[in-house]
Amino acid sequence: MMADVTFDRLKPGGKIERLIDDLPSDVRDSFTAAQRDALSEAMSTRTWRRQKVDIRLSLPILSNRYFMTVVAGREQRPRMRRRAERVFHPLGTIGNTLFIGAITTVILSVVMIVTLVYSSILVP
Repeated sequence: MMADVTFDRLKPGGKIERLIDDLPSDVRDSFTAAQRDALSEAMSTRTWRRQKVDIRLSLPILSNRYFMTVVAGREQRPRMRRRAERVFHPLGTIGNTLFIGAITTVILSVVMIVTLVYSSILVP
């Protein structure tokens, strides 16, 4: 199945059109051109800055697809936003703990296998 994403929606101003398209029709029809322009201008000032590390993967697991995003770079968010995000997106959740445990298990397994293979090669 094709995703509901087109390059037209990614053009400048596409963000505001996508936002307005998602509103109920009576609210959507009440926006004037000036209001749409003002919203577009307000949204354009908040852009996603390019980070040093930006990895985005979509992984097929069984019959579903899951995504994983790793973003790292210099912290640019204000202190209040960081505090709010810690409250709304805590690190210590069951899902995060299971994910970190699974990644750790995979990494340690690979290290052990490499170590065993390497040590068996060196032993006469």
